Amino acid sequence: MPVIVASEEIHPFLPSLASGAAIARDRAARQDIRPLEIVILNLMADKVATERQLALWLGHSTLQVRLTFAATDRYLRDIQAGRESKNTPSDHIRKFYCAWSEIKNKKFDGLIVTGMNAMQPRVSDEIFWDDVQDVLRWSETNVFSSLFLCWGAKAALKHFHNVESIKGDKKTFGLFDHRRVTDTTDLLFGFPDRFPVPVSRWKNPDPTALAACPALEIVAASEETGANMLVESAPFDGTRRYPRRVYVLNHPEYDTDTLQREYLRDSANNPDTPLPRHYFAGEDPAQQPFNSWRYTGFLYANWIKAVYDATPYALEDIPRPFNG
Repeated sequence: MPVIVASEEIHPFLPSLASGAAIARDRAARQDIRPLEIVILNLMADKVATERQLALWLGHSTLQVRLTFAATDRYLRDIQAGRESKNTPSDHIRKFYCAWSEIKNKKFDGLIVTGMNAMQPRVSDEIFWDDVQDVLRWSETNVFSSLFLCWGAKAALKHFHNVESIKGDKKTFGLFDHRRVTDTTDLLFGFPDRFPVPVSRWKNPDPTALAACPALEIVAASEETGANMLVESAPFDGTRRYPRRVYVLNHPEYDTDTLQREYLRDSANNPDTPLPRHYFAGEDPAQQPFNSWRYTGFLYANWIKAVYDATPYALEDIPRPFNG
């Protein structure tokens, strides 16, 4: 790709990547192609880590991708008023994030809504549920393709299909084998038939409700954790289909030590916290984990390609696909 960050400030990690995953703004402006416009509603506490994990994979193509980082108006108002964030420097948020109201009149090729550490019994119980619903409604007219991650996927399933996700007694947590089910939009192009992916969530979508929704295609599922990648597709260019909405309930983007850090964080508060399953060698947390799922991050690069293939050249034509 190369990734471009939509900001006048120099982003702390993108310009310094020693690879082709970032490009200078002045060079990007001289290339005779239109960058894909992707907005990321980043709800994660550690925003910098999430930015890096997603940008590395969104940038793994020959296409230009311009990233706009956004947050809810409520959150940005608090930060601008002087609230200090525990996990991300507030100055970083003020420099690189815009409020959703600042971009709601724009159109984007792609929207990503991330997960978050939400602890209420239901998705709709969260204090910012109304704010996120505003973004999801807006996406129907102002976004070509949406990618919803973890809590974001559960929120979108509730909003668009009334699929409820209920908090369980214990966290679904670990590295789980998945199998390909069906893939009409090539999101899993290049994947093997079985592959491991990290999973970390308290809430699980109702499997009966998922099965009863004909619009949802299950792309990948785990015998232990159920459906984890789903897509709503739409036709374009004759017979081909593109991913209108993608729901990813697992974490292909996770670093090698992300589950380890989550376990150490949780076990510091509760010594009875279970180990992430199938993650540490010999189920021994003293052993350093190794990364057997890194290639699954190509899901994000495959999504970028699918969006590029189908999105119209003129942003004002969104949400209609290219049919030339």
